[in-house]
Formats: sequence, C-alpha cells, structure tokens
Amino acid sequence: MAVHLACAARRDYVPHCAAMLDSALGRHAPGEVHVHFLHGADLHRPTRRALARMIEDRGGFVSFLKVSRLRARGLLTRSGLPASHWYRVFLPELLPDIDRLVYLDADTIVLEPLQPLAGIDLQGNLLAAVTNVFLPEFAHRPHQLGLAAGSPYFNSGVMVMDLAAMRRADATREVLAWARASNDPLVWPEQDALNVVLGSRRMALHPRWNCMNSILLFREAEALFSAEELAEARERPAIRHFEGPARNKPWHPACERRDRELYLTHRRRTPWPRVASLPQSVGAS
Repeated sequence: MAVHLACAARRDYVPHCAAMLDSALGRHAPGEVHVHFLHGADLHRPTRRALARMIEDRGGFVSFLKVSRLRARGLLTRSGLPASHWYRVFLPELLPDIDRLVYLDADTIVLEPLQPLAGIDLQGNLLAAVTNVFLPEFAHRPHQLGLAAGSPYFNSGVMVMDLAAMRRADATREVLAWARASNDPLVWPEQDALNVVLGSRRMALHPRWNCMNSILLFREAEALFSAEELAEARERPAIRHFEGPARNKPWHPACERRDRELYLTHRRRTPWPRVASLPQSVGAS
C-alpha cells in the first residue's frame, strides 16, 4: 500500500523535517511513500532540490506545494508560531486528486511503517488523531474555546485525513471561517480551530501513533488513556513527537540524551547533518 505523507516547514525547520522524512522513508520499501511538502516563498530552489534528492535517494517520491500568503491572510498565529502551521488545513484543496493521507509535524520521528496508520478504518469520521494531554494550567483550554465539558481535544501533529470526505464536508472553508471570525487569542492556532470545527468528527487514535512528550512525562495522561495503552505507547511508540517548548526539541542541548541520539541518527543522513547546538557524534554527551 502506497502512503501519501504530507508535511510543512518554513526554511529554518527544513533540516528537522528532513530528519523526520528520513525516519519515515527508512521504514518503507522503495516506491511506497509519496511526500507532499507544503511550503511558503522562503523555501528556495536549492533547498527544494536538496530535499528532493534525499527523498528520491531513499526510494520516495516528492511533490512541492507552495502555499500563497493570501491563503493564510487573516489567520491568527501566536507570537513565534509561523503561518506554516495553517498549511495542513488547506490539504483537501491543495490535493484534489488524493483521497487520504497521513500528516506529520516536523518534530516527529517515525519508528514503524505507516501503512497500518494510513489504512485505518475512520468509521465515517473526517480524520483521526491522538487526544492531547494538558497540564493543569492548560486544562481550561477546551472550555475556553466553547467546547462542551469533557470534550476531548486532539493534537494535530499526527493526523490521518480523509481528504475526500473533508472536501464533501467543505471542512477547509468551515475551519477558516471559524478562525477568521474568532476573537480568541488562539493558543495553538490551527489546532484550536480544527478541534472546535472538526472535533466531533475525529476518531481517537491509539497513543502509540503520536507518542508526545506529555504522554511520557505527565501523570495527566493516565486520565485519558488506559494503563495498557499508556504502557504500549511508552514502551513501543510508533511515532515519537517532541512537542512543547524549545527545550523539549531533540536539537536543543537540554533535551534528554536518548531523544537527541534518536534525532541525530536521522539528521546526520540529511543534507544538513550538523546541529550547531549539539555534539556532532551520536552517543556523545
């Protein structure tokens, strides 16, 4: 089964996204993965060529999709979060001939083949994603957005998207209309909008498929997942997601050594092998 894999990155995140793509391509046979790389005007031709060469050398296919600034006009972003966070919302329109795909954030590493995820039965839902774990200081966020008490809030860093169903539901227009009309200072811009508009049409994924730092570290995860699910996610993650503040990212010196080594294993195989802030040999402390 071929996997359509979408991702997005601004220029300074391209090396991190390349590490994610190396990890994904390494879990599949040649010809099994088609990458759809969403970008803005800052991704110049030499960078695209370097990415394409890397992906093709690993046996993948790649399409570059430039997203006009006009599409993101009027969409709120929190300070420090680029407009590229919104690009995933446009996927149903940008890929009219693709019916289903997996979307991955740049700060993920793939540890298992993606076919089981890409082919999952969505049970009539528009998308599938893992429920987000909140620390107490953010637990009010769903209520603040107007979601019903107890409504689960999902993380948009790993999603299976039924693009065909989303087109039929006019989901992109719905999400953008809500976002542009909102006076709320969106904390996680596109994620907040996706949850408000599409949350009731989301199927919950097993946490193995988006093993976030919060799943590994926060006791609050115990209220959202069964003990068996948590044990499986923590011991055998299919996708690791280094979400959260800068110190959680595996290219940050404060990140745990195990996570840095996992990231560097793949980063060193990209056209951008050096990470200025980290020791350059895997295993170095």
